[in-house]
Amino acid sequence: MRARILSIAASGLLFAGLPAAIAHHSFAVYDFQTQIDFVGEVATLNFKNPHISMTLNVVQENGETTVINFVEGAPANMLARKGLRPDMIAVGTTITAVGSPLIADPTKFFLRRVRLSDGRVFE
Repeated sequence: MRARILSIAASGLLFAGLPAAIAHHSFAVYDFQTQIDFVGEVATLNFKNPHISMTLNVVQENGETTVINFVEGAPANMLARKGLRPDMIAVGTTITAVGSPLIADPTKFFLRRVRLSDGRVFE
């Protein structure tokens, strides 16, 4: 009887985290039909798993600087396997970044693609 209770309790704990794990990997919160290019200077970079994030300072036509917030992107290890290293997009580097907006907050983006000044592209 005690083994059965422990088994049920363990199963409950195992499945309790399932919704969060599934929700974490859902991209339904982003508008992937929309892709916007931004050319700017990397202001912050978090090149770590589970997903990279960064902010980009983009100078508008009127001369004002807008901060573009890429709250999520591909896993750092996946980008590293494709050849993108953190020093290639270090703070101060000018890049083109392509993002899809977060549906609930269109000022935040999923980082879809990075194009370096030498033309190399990482998706």
